Amino acid sequence: MSTVQLPSIFRAIQEIFPDTVLRTGFSTQHQAAFIVAADLRQGIGYASSTHRFLSGLAEVQVKGSTSGTPLYVGEEIIQTAGGPQTMKVIYRRGAYHLLSRSDLPKAADFRDQVFDVLEQIEREGFVVNADAPLTQLQEMPQRMVQTVDDLELVRKLEIRDYRKIKHAIWEAGGDREDFRDVRTSLYEILFGLTPAAIRQTRPQIGGERYKRDYRNPRTGTFHRAGELRPSDATPDYLTENELRRLDDAVLWVTTTLSLRFPGGYTTLGDILDVLQEFAAQVRRVPKPQEKSEPASEAQLDLRTRIETLRSKLQRGA
Repeated sequence: MSTVQLPSIFRAIQEIFPDTVLRTGFSTQHQAAFIVAADLRQGIGYASSTHRFLSGLAEVQVKGSTSGTPLYVGEEIIQTAGGPQTMKVIYRRGAYHLLSRSDLPKAADFRDQVFDVLEQIEREGFVVNADAPLTQLQEMPQRMVQTVDDLELVRKLEIRDYRKIKHAIWEAGGDREDFRDVRTSLYEILFGLTPAAIRQTRPQIGGERYKRDYRNPRTGTFHRAGELRPSDATPDYLTENELRRLDDAVLWVTTTLSLRFPGGYTTLGDILDVLQEFAAQVRRVPKPQEKSEPASEAQLDLRTRIETLRSKLQRGA
């Protein structure tokens, strides 16, 4: 674990232009720090207007994201000698963008500091900001435990979400499109809908939740603690009963492949053949009954066959 002083974008800018007064602030509306654009323009020595100076950043802001508009530039109320005025500002992301493209030596030093931190995160998983408030540092152990728990849940969902099937497809020489086709077929067999259709037509009922009240700084959307975070994982839109059916389906397909091809060598045709066999099994079984009603003989028969296959695989049959 590394304890580092994270590079401050605004401190770096002040070091680049030590002779320029740079007014900074924090937007309570957007929950984002900013620097006054006119001050930075003056420090750089840009002769044209502030509007022209910001035109490139404004274009990046519009094109920057499909999930919401990130904050590069905007307007804030700034206290001046003549009273409060609405002025153009550059938010933290915009400042990062400017320094990432600058040829000034201090800007290059700042980029190196950022790259050093990124390398530490990639190598060790995380770093601790030595400049963070003490209260934030004290909260870190609990937050880290929660993060690890969330990651464990994601790994379990990856297992549920046909990781073995994906591996079999890769081994058979398939690609992402082949895996997408197999996954879509599996959902259509089980639920009569594609994964995309399930996400579009059903409410999300599972997944990670916000741990505290949160306002998205890019979209301004407010989320309360305990609300579900929007998810692109189709299992988060399935009921518990449907998740069990998905587990059974993955188990049936992967176990059948393992028994038929113990050496692990399969073709895409083999995988599709097993999917067709599974589809035939599903057509023979009525839809699951409510929990209060006992399972039908056909349902029990399919469950028994699945457990038998599991036992054979464990014995190395």
